[in-house]
Order: sequence, then structure tokens, then C-alpha cells
Amino acid sequence: MSLTRIHHVAAIVHDADEALGLWRDTLGLRVAKDEVVEDQGVRGVMLPMANCEIELLQPVRDDTGVARFLEARGEGLHHICFESTDVAADLRAAKARGLEMIDEAPRPGLAGQIGFIHPRSNHGVLIEYAQPPTGEQRPAASEGGAWVPRQLGHIVCAVHDRAEVGERLIENFGFADGGQNRFEAFGIESWFLDLGDTQLELVSPLSEDASDPLVRRLRKGEGMFRLVLEVDDVGATVARLRDAGVECTDPMGEAAITFVRPSTAHGVPLVFG
Repeated sequence: MSLTRIHHVAAIVHDADEALGLWRDTLGLRVAKDEVVEDQGVRGVMLPMANCEIELLQPVRDDTGVARFLEARGEGLHHICFESTDVAADLRAAKARGLEMIDEAPRPGLAGQIGFIHPRSNHGVLIEYAQPPTGEQRPAASEGGAWVPRQLGHIVCAVHDRAEVGERLIENFGFADGGQNRFEAFGIESWFLDLGDTQLELVSPLSEDASDPLVRRLRKGEGMFRLVLEVDDVGATVARLRDAGVECTDPMGEAAITFVRPSTAHGVPLVFG
């Protein structure tokens, strides 16, 4: 297995230029790539941080899976991409483990040679493998004010059975055990899994309270739940977001985190800390 880290997290948007108003103009992430991939019928925009990138996907045709996803579900998180040093071998290995494949051989994509694994095999998460072009360096992280996201803290995935899902991720993708926790204040139990310098957090609710967003999410199915991004100054980030009309909570807790209302952030549930 040659998976090394989470390369990017993708979000589908109606209009990439409009979404850049949040990610580039408000949050200060720079654009490393902005291309139309004709055979996939999408415009892809890559915005780097120190350990990961955010990818914005805008359909440019109506006859694509991305367009159908957007029509059915609206804007929001779409997939996680793992970086590979040998994408062809990793796709073969995934098939040999019995995972349901969308691609059995690599094809060209925005991040290099790519291939997808069906979310039915991964508890609701669409997974992409990507092998960047030979010699391509990681894009430099964005620089700027204290509100600019330095790096991906972790991706939060909502699951029913953390033990089952965690063991499958370790076996299928080479994650390492990053530790389990119980957070009474947020009503969750979690298991952190490490892949290189990036992390997933598997979360399950402590109760069945119907007002709990995690409970509501799981009633719709397992899958990606939130992105946690690290900034130097949460207060500065809150001020910056509110100036742009993005709704978020006051900084809370010892770690001073803020939760963003997804409907004001192109459907993406964000946490800054």
C-alpha cells in the first residue's frame, strides 16, 4: 500500500467564482490550480494549506455525476482524496480487498492520475486516489493574516460503529491509530486516525437527542460531517467571516473554536480552531 496522506477534500459548488469569495477573498487561501477537466465535465479549483488542499468542483455540463450530485443534494462536501505513490497498484489492492470500485485503472484528473472507490464500500464516503505528476512539488501553503487556515486539523466523519469503521480504514487504507476520546461537552465519542500528516476523526453521538446535528446526520446516513481547519486567531477569523456575511458561533471552549452555519458557507460544515 502506497497511500501517504489526505491530498485534498472536495466540495461541490454551483459557481466556483462565487465560492472563491469565501475561500480566497475572505479566508485568504490562494489558488494553485483552476482548470476545466473536459472529460469529467467539471471546473476544479485547488487551494493549498500546509498539509492538504481544498478542491472546489463546479459542474460545467449537466450530464455528469458531479452535476447530478449537486442537483440531488445541493452544495457541500463531496469526497476525500488520498495521495498515492502508485495509484494503479493501490486501485488493484482495493479491488482485491473486495471494495466496490468506480475506477479499476487510473485516469487523468486535476490532481494527476486518479481513481475512485464507491462510497458504499466506505460508510458513505466517496474516496479518490491520486498520484501527482512526477516531479510536481506540493504547492506552497497560503500566507496572510491570522484568519488564514494554516492546515487541515482533521475531517470529521459521522459513523454508527467507530470500532468497525476504524478497523476497516486501518486495514483498507493504512491509517494509524491516533487515539480515542469522549467529549461530554459536545456529546460525542471519537476515534482519530492518522495518515501521514493528516487525520480523520470518526464520531458517534452519546445520546439519541433529535436536536443533535450528529444524530440528524446519521439518520440520513454515515459520511463526512465537518471540516476542522486550524487558524492562528479564531477571534480574527470570526470577525472576518461575519464581515462577509458568514454566520458562525462566538469562540467557545478552552480551545476557542467556532462553528460555521453551512448554509452560509456553500453547504460546507466548517469548524475553525
